[in-house]
Amino acid sequence: MKFIHAADLHLDSPFLGLTSLPSTLLATVRQSTFTAATRIFDRALAEHVDFVVLAGDLFDRSEQSVAAQAFLFQQFQRLADAQIPVFISFGNHDYAADQHQTVAYPANVTTFGPEVGTMTITLQSGETVAVSGFSYPERWVTTDPVVNFPGHARTDWHIGLLHGAVATGSADHYAPFTVAELLAKRYDYWALGHIHHRQLLNDQPPILYAGNPQGRSINETGAKGAYLVTSQQGKLVPEFFETGVVDWEVPTVQLTATTLSELGEQVTTWLTDHPAAKPTLTAMTATLPTAMDETMSPDWLSLYQKTHQRQMKASQRFIIRLNVTTPTTPLVAPQLDQVYWNQGAKTVFTAANEEQLFGKLAQNPALAEWFDRSATRAQLQALAEQNLRQIMGEAGHDVS
Repeated sequence: MKFIHAADLHLDSPFLGLTSLPSTLLATVRQSTFTAATRIFDRALAEHVDFVVLAGDLFDRSEQSVAAQAFLFQQFQRLADAQIPVFISFGNHDYAADQHQTVAYPANVTTFGPEVGTMTITLQSGETVAVSGFSYPERWVTTDPVVNFPGHARTDWHIGLLHGAVATGSADHYAPFTVAELLAKRYDYWALGHIHHRQLLNDQPPILYAGNPQGRSINETGAKGAYLVTSQQGKLVPEFFETGVVDWEVPTVQLTATTLSELGEQVTTWLTDHPAAKPTLTAMTATLPTAMDETMSPDWLSLYQKTHQRQMKASQRFIIRLNVTTPTTPLVAPQLDQVYWNQGAKTVFTAANEEQLFGKLAQNPALAEWFDRSATRAQLQALAEQNLRQIMGEAGHDVS
């Protein structure tokens, strides 16, 4: 058996705030979600997969453009011509109740409704596969949907299709679940969507976020793509493949400039010495040993972009943001009354307060794991005390 797991295509993403890009690059960026999605379907055809699963947020917003709907219809028809079924669950961005779609997808496409459903197909090999999933009926799904998923069907393989986030106990708006619940269903693969960074929550059976096929902002760095999943010795093994058209990076660079002219020259040298493999929108932080003699005006970066387009094009990097920092002089810590600090810490550093402040960050499994470590609380308290000492010093309190 062989299938493709993709999620979070986010067709029609607006890519706001990039009007300073050269017109050809801007056009590439605005088309990138469509190009990345096309690469997924191209791979499905090239690999002659048995089916494709799409785990939610195919569109960036609930009211889809005619162009986006027509694009998907065309891609699904390509798969239909090759007799490749497609299974779709809609997520919080394209929830089913507000789609208003006028295009009926080809017959090879199965769209799950607001209630958990299961479809079973028989492959050319004779193997049987059950796929279970549901679509968001509205923007938020606050209840755990996994309880409504059936146990493993009497088929050779059972795939779960779920757009959601690991439960944190607070502010759970996106079909909260636990890994233990998914494992209890004894499925052979869980195809997850919603988190835009690919993550493996469990090895065997795979419980996997595919991430999005194309990064949409500076917060979505790293390789983007989908997974080709094959059966090997009774197990399903996912293999990542890239589809991203444009990358995003946030490098921190050590420079020595003391003037704006030197800053421009050194940034240009860095671009030349660090070419990218594909168009890369770069938000750079330049760390200088001392403050420059001149103040950077708000339009300095815009002028740099216009006068250095050739160098940026050659390196395939375009500087969309430039932050300049210099080391700060450490402040002498104020002499806090330790008794009052300890009393205050007992009322502030409670589990409830910490979980509330951590909030949606806990939907990221890696951050949730870090937050649950016993050493994390101590680190948070130490950082809070350090910041408090600095604030008191800047406010002019006696630190002697």
